[in-house]
Amino acid sequence: MNQTLRHATILGSVAFAVYLMALPPSFAFWDTGELQTVAIILGIAHPPACPAFILLGWLVAHIVPFGEAAWRINLMCAAAVAIAVGALYAVARRFDVPPVVAAICTLGFAFANVTLHDATRAEIQDLSLLFRTLALFFAIRYYDAGSPRALFAAALVTGLAAATHGIALLLVPALAIVVLARPEGRTFRSLALVVAGVALGLVPYAYLPLRSAYVTAHALDPTSVLGLAAGASAFWDYDHPATFANFVRVLTAADFNVHSGFVGFFDIARYPGFANAFDSRAGAAYGPPCAALAAVGFALALWSRAPVAVALVVAALAPVPYTESYTELQDPDRYYLFPLWCAAIAIGIAYDRIAVLLLAQPRSIARVMMAVALVVTFVVAAPKRLEIFAQRDDRGASDYVAEVKALVPDGAIVLAEWAYATPLAYAAYVNREFGTRIVVAASPEQYVTSYDRWLRARRIFIVSFDDALVLPGYRCTALKRLPYAVYSVTSDRTHS
Repeated sequence: MNQTLRHATILGSVAFAVYLMALPPSFAFWDTGELQTVAIILGIAHPPACPAFILLGWLVAHIVPFGEAAWRINLMCAAAVAIAVGALYAVARRFDVPPVVAAICTLGFAFANVTLHDATRAEIQDLSLLFRTLALFFAIRYYDAGSPRALFAAALVTGLAAATHGIALLLVPALAIVVLARPEGRTFRSLALVVAGVALGLVPYAYLPLRSAYVTAHALDPTSVLGLAAGASAFWDYDHPATFANFVRVLTAADFNVHSGFVGFFDIARYPGFANAFDSRAGAAYGPPCAALAAVGFALALWSRAPVAVALVVAALAPVPYTESYTELQDPDRYYLFPLWCAAIAIGIAYDRIAVLLLAQPRSIARVMMAVALVVTFVVAAPKRLEIFAQRDDRGASDYVAEVKALVPDGAIVLAEWAYATPLAYAAYVNREFGTRIVVAASPEQYVTSYDRWLRARRIFIVSFDDALVLPGYRCTALKRLPYAVYSVTSDRTHS
């Protein structure tokens, strides 16, 4: 093991140890709860369905012999980010960033607020970050040595990144810059290696139609008894990709306004705003001085015109117009994980060049003071980072499930809005503690035309953000109003 790899392993291990100490112990709300559920039951997540995450999550959940199943999915995400942390150091050293500075920048990224937040929960962008960083790492290795193995590895993890989340496509231009810079990268043999690697990485997508068909054939989704169309309910068979049309629908995330993100690339007038957004995110993660250093580092990389340096800039900036333009994105911070990873390297590049310029004659004390100043800037940028450890005792989702169970009788239909549906699904499908209650993830109005039919066989309860819910033709009796509302629903005709 060479020295760079040894140091990268140490830094990644330090990050992983910290993430491990901060992991929440159980399942959670929102998309986190969905990923924890779907990965364990081999279901289908909301588009783009992240099949690589689901398959790897299922494997980890069944191999790791300790901890709650949801915690094991959190563990996988922590490990993914920790490996990406180690890769950051290795790539920074490739740009001749001195070891101490590279280590400081690596830890600056590892313990930035956004990284700590996402690395300690089930988050799709954690695995996406891992595969994208590895793709760039192997592409640079190919550029340096011309190794066909490195080229194939870069292609393979690029395919896996795309099978995790479509945002990986925005990395392709950067990878192409690096690979095509070598003459042999433009040969038929190299093209064949790339195609084979990417195709192998995309194999997890075959899971979607196969599993969807199996779930339907064996009626694994409990909501099927309600007469809903295949794929109408989440968790087991979201959008039913067993058919070609639905598979394409899932693959392209047609349920969401994803085209709005791509439109942003053509809105040139917004580019200054995109730059400001990136600067703001970098400032929030690393502090304003380091955000300025990142901008200098990117400028120096472009000025050098070296393929790997230009690729770093392209890789960092490509996700920004998409992220800032995507109208349905609830949490844009997570889409900045990879750009901030690149920014940490740019900070190291700028720091080193400035140190060389100002300290042409080695002055160890001055350089130590500059390194200390860099550490202080990273630390001051996130004064409340230790609060992340409080989530080790977070049982909010478990308490919520217990409250709903106490309010809703067995055998009832529980229709819950997305954020509140995911913990119920975990309780029902993973822990098997929700009895014969049927969980439907939907807004109160989505299936209102089915309520009369459902009420003939079962009682209906709604969990909603709305603390004054009104449904024409139905009486909504509040059983609980804050912090979430639970209603018992009956037809007005039964009260007339």
